[in-house]
Amino acid sequence: MMSIFIRVLVFAAVLVVVQSAFGQPSAVTGYWKNGSVGAIQYKDRVTGSTKPGRGSLFTYKFNHNGTYEFIGYMETTMYNCTTTLFNQITGRYTVTEGRIDLSPAKDLWKSTNSCAASGNRQQTKTPVKQSYEFRISEDEYGNEQLCLADAKGETCYRREEE
Repeated sequence: MMSIFIRVLVFAAVLVVVQSAFGQPSAVTGYWKNGSVGAIQYKDRVTGSTKPGRGSLFTYKFNHNGTYEFIGYMETTMYNCTTTLFNQITGRYTVTEGRIDLSPAKDLWKSTNSCAASGNRQQTKTPVKQSYEFRISEDEYGNEQLCLADAKGETCYRREEE
């Protein structure tokens, strides 16, 4: 009887260790977004349509199975030319005691310029591991946000529905 109890206790301990190593806490799992749009508008002389002169969008998607995807997109329009920069990083993540460790498998970059297509580039860079301290809090509107901090500073991402 005692050996069954010990086996159950050991199994439970192993389950907790495996869960913390591979099964990610529900607090960070999900889709998180940070973005901005410039206040200055650009008007297309041909179509008459307007759009912001600059904008950016950065997202993290942390999946239950320990994989993640980061998407970064920036766009600037000036003198009828639009320049974009796109970054997609995919890999695995682990969460331990207020820390997220990212182990990327792929780091894709793409840049375009509507006025100089010869300068358009796409490359896959060598992935670099990253670690962030994190906290879950609320923004000034009561929305849940994930804040990631490292030596360069802190950036917060608002939880979004997928």
